[in-house]
Amino acid sequence: MNDYGPGADLWVLVPSRGRPANVERLVRACALTCAGDTRLHFAFDADDEHLAANIAAAAGHRYTTGPRQGLAAWTNDLAARHIRRVDAVALASLGDDMVPKTHGWDIRLLEAARARGASYPQDGRRADIPEAIVIMAQIVAALGWMAHPSMKHFFIDNVWADLLKPAYLPDVLISHLHPQVRGGDPTDRTYLDAAGCYDADLAAYQRWRLTGMRSDAETVRQVIACTVPV
Repeated sequence: MNDYGPGADLWVLVPSRGRPANVERLVRACALTCAGDTRLHFAFDADDEHLAANIAAAAGHRYTTGPRQGLAAWTNDLAARHIRRVDAVALASLGDDMVPKTHGWDIRLLEAARARGASYPQDGRRADIPEAIVIMAQIVAALGWMAHPSMKHFFIDNVWADLLKPAYLPDVLISHLHPQVRGGDPTDRTYLDAAGCYDADLAAYQRWRLTGMRSDAETVRQVIACTVPV
């Protein structure tokens, strides 16, 4: 685990397992496209056979290691660290199979999030839900989570869409190189392991829609009313 260093406007949270080449690709893409005070924070499983390569690929960016966790749990772990330190204006969730393409994407998404509470880019895969997202830190702090903790991998982006109604910026591109996209990354063990969560995550999402969404929406409404300029 390396040091945080000073705070940043935007911390980009990236859980990754078994994909040092993807980590390196994302670091390189951010170096070429970020225009603001934006920093990367990776999460690596301690039992990952590629751990040393992942750390090397992170190239001095922040990383945290620990017992294996899924996408949602690691995202919440990293988010909680920044909320406790009060060192971020906003938090972003990007998959390790995503590649920013638009120069200044970070500033554009942060500006939109300041105005709306959250924002998301075009990813070349889906426009109806935010598979990548920027959320103001106050909202994450008030909810107590960034990715809904009842889900392990799937439908956390559906929750973001339902709950936050984030601003969509179609001219800001962060390519999601999922295997289902032409020219995307090949299927690997990490994708296959995640697939086993689908049914349980769908059930959890449906329960949240019925039993938790209204309360969470009121929490978000109150935060936005106090923090987002009219």
